[in-house]
Amino acid sequence: MNVAKDAVTKKVTISTVGLGQDVNRAYLEKVAVTAKGRAYFLTDPSGLEQILLKDVMEHTGSTAIEKAITPVVVHRSAVLDGVGIETAPPLRGYVKFIAKPGADTVLKFEPNDPLLTMWQLGLGRSAVFTSDAKARWAEQWVGWAGFDRFWINVFRNLLPHAQAGEARVAYDNASGNLQVEYKLASHLDGPSRIPDVFVLGPNDFKQTIAVKKVSEGTYRGELQIGSRRGLFRIRPLEDSLFFPEAGLYREEAEMTQYGSNEPLLRQVAAYTGGRFNPKPAQVFDAAGRSIPSSIRLWPALLALAIVLNLIELIFRKWEAIRAMFGRRPALPETV
Repeated sequence: MNVAKDAVTKKVTISTVGLGQDVNRAYLEKVAVTAKGRAYFLTDPSGLEQILLKDVMEHTGSTAIEKAITPVVVHRSAVLDGVGIETAPPLRGYVKFIAKPGADTVLKFEPNDPLLTMWQLGLGRSAVFTSDAKARWAEQWVGWAGFDRFWINVFRNLLPHAQAGEARVAYDNASGNLQVEYKLASHLDGPSRIPDVFVLGPNDFKQTIAVKKVSEGTYRGELQIGSRRGLFRIRPLEDSLFFPEAGLYREEAEMTQYGSNEPLLRQVAAYTGGRFNPKPAQVFDAAGRSIPSSIRLWPALLALAIVLNLIELIFRKWEAIRAMFGRRPALPETV
């Protein structure tokens, strides 16, 4: 139920569907009412599709928009290279969607309905084309000269990409320089120009590093960072396949020291009156020193008092006790 309440605050509508006889109707209806949706109940699974479509249309209106409309380029992308999207004919319809936050919308319809949206999660890539690639809505696109190139670019973008280059970062202790080296794949031509590469570090450190070509497919650069420590990111101003982002983490000096710190141990021992690296025989030697401590005496004193009280009682009654046990029975007189 908390999920339904959170959905309302975020302007999300939840409708519930109960399939079969053994469903909690009261709970499903309560969730739907709380989230400003509707509750549906059916026994035949074949009607599930129609219920879902009906619910979507009731809350958002018709998702399919059928009219001639021309795509608009949101921004240039590798997907549009060689396509000539400016010459693309109108599409006859599309399905209305809202692009998720963080997605890259390349093409859209006015005012702000996405046509081609792409995004990446980890190493995976996804794409949504809200129209179709058949004669229903894309009849004019099928005969368009850029149709094949467009879909080739889309699928190529979704496939795994071979790494165009690799980056190695190191720190020179002698000079205090951060060194970066880029090596490009042998089957690739070098970039037409070297982009501006920045080094981003702790405490708002930001400087440009001069990257130069030293041999075929190899680029190097150095930057003085001195004794600064922390995480340093090396990346170009614009994303580049040839110059991927790299990083170097310089740990604090105390994290790179190993073994025992003898001066510190000697200092601690001297301050606390102890010994540094004592021999086994000296470990438990107090060297004449004592430590005050307290002991509870009342239990022992109480026990002693009880014992003494019993002894005193015996002494007071001793004569009577001896007389009682020492008395012999009188013998009968004989005639």
